[in-house]
Amino acid sequence: MTRKVINPPRAVPSTSSTTCPTCGSHPHSQAYTLPDPASITGSVGITEDDPWIRKSSKVSPEFSSFVAGRLLDQEPLMGLSYNVYLNSDKIFGCKNCKTHLASHDSIISRNFRGQHGKAFLFNAVVNTTQSEAVERNMTTGRHQVRDVNCKQCKETVGWKYDKAYEASEKYKEGKFILEAELLCQVY
Repeated sequence: MTRKVINPPRAVPSTSSTTCPTCGSHPHSQAYTLPDPASITGSVGITEDDPWIRKSSKVSPEFSSFVAGRLLDQEPLMGLSYNVYLNSDKIFGCKNCKTHLASHDSIISRNFRGQHGKAFLFNAVVNTTQSEAVERNMTTGRHQVRDVNCKQCKETVGWKYDKAYEASEKYKEGKFILEAELLCQVY
């Protein structure tokens, strides 16, 4: 979707003389009239049903997951790379270097097993890099997966499901497995 963005109208001086809006006792030689908010909205091409307008002060979990899963785990093409610090009651980090990886709130399931034992299925992770996609035969069938590494110390902490070939396993696509043995709780 392309948007035509033009400068919104600004406050325009009016020619009429008015009294001070604060005290009302002395005249103002130049009063300003503010543009109608509808004209500002229309001028930048934003409509009421625009999905990019934040309608409340609370960010939805779906949006948070999208940002964390799609934007924050990608390596920048150039420049400095900064770690993301999560704000949650319970945060999982890399056991090796304590870098934040995921919040407890983004756990989808605790009923998974990895090479080192118990593992968790997460909706989103941060501060990770991903290897090239490979096909693997797993307990639940054939999947296309990528290893997930801690961005700080490069330790492999789990994998990401890119594609599931069985219909019953499609819910895993785009989700992350982090192995409990390779995680620690960060406060």
